[in-house]
Amino acid sequence: MDAGDDDPPVLLDRASRATRGKRITKLLEDEIEQDEVFWNQQALKDDEENDDNYEEEQDAGDEFDSDFDRHESEPDDEPEKEERERLPIKKRLMFPGKTLRKTNVKKKKVTTKLEDDAKADKPSPSTQADVPDELETEKTIRKSTRTSVIVRQAEREAIRAEKEATVKPIKKKKEGEEKRMTQEEMLLEAAETEIMNLRNLERVLAREEEVKKKAVVHKDTYEGPTIRFFSRDGESRLEFINGASFGSELCTTSAPYPEKSVCVVTGLPAKYVSVVLSILCISPCFSVCICFISMHAITLTTCILC
Repeated sequence: MDAGDDDPPVLLDRASRATRGKRITKLLEDEIEQDEVFWNQQALKDDEENDDNYEEEQDAGDEFDSDFDRHESEPDDEPEKEERERLPIKKRLMFPGKTLRKTNVKKKKVTTKLEDDAKADKPSPSTQADVPDELETEKTIRKSTRTSVIVRQAEREAIRAEKEATVKPIKKKKEGEEKRMTQEEMLLEAAETEIMNLRNLERVLAREEEVKKKAVVHKDTYEGPTIRFFSRDGESRLEFINGASFGSELCTTSAPYPEKSVCVVTGLPAKYVSVVLSILCISPCFSVCICFISMHAITLTTCILC
């Protein structure tokens, strides 16, 4: 063992605080006040005073037990009693707002004295005659309520039986079983479905026509010059309407002929064109002609190489 283990533990004091325990003390005080207000209610006191269902236990000194006559020398269960007395009594936690029920204490059987008391407590026939009329009225009310309940129950059962008799029992199909239709049944079903489909189609078409009638369609009309073409009995005709005429719509004059390209040197229709100088020539020797023209600066009427 180490020497350090024998030393007493050192306790450190916490720093003092002015507000330490302020909230918890306030909560405890509020709880105590609430408990006092609850348990000091007048209604609880009245219930305790007027509680006839529970009686206080009588003093045990007035009761005589059969074990009282036993001899002192006989062995007794004193050690067991001592052990029971030593055991701690279990206390139940009681919350505010709840009260513990007073359990009826089982009284020991009393000998001749209690029997005499019971005989004395039995009411005499004179006292039985003084029963108030309220008990009789309560009995009659209970009987009437019982009879009314029985009558209502019988009416409900009769209504339920009538409903069960009128409702047809539903036949449950077994799993995997399907009713196979014959050819005649299939043809009859097809004819019925055809009639139903035709009726539905007529209804749909009638609705579409109503919608078309209600819908307003604005079409743009052309009112300018127009030409109509007719073809009947092998004859074709043109009709000019709204200011249209034959001369304005159809061109009667012929187009001018295009100018022919001529060779620069010979004056004959040219077949080739110089891309660089855009000169026309009858033969591919136009390059030589160009060089000759530039050197002599004269106009040639004939091509040298042609």
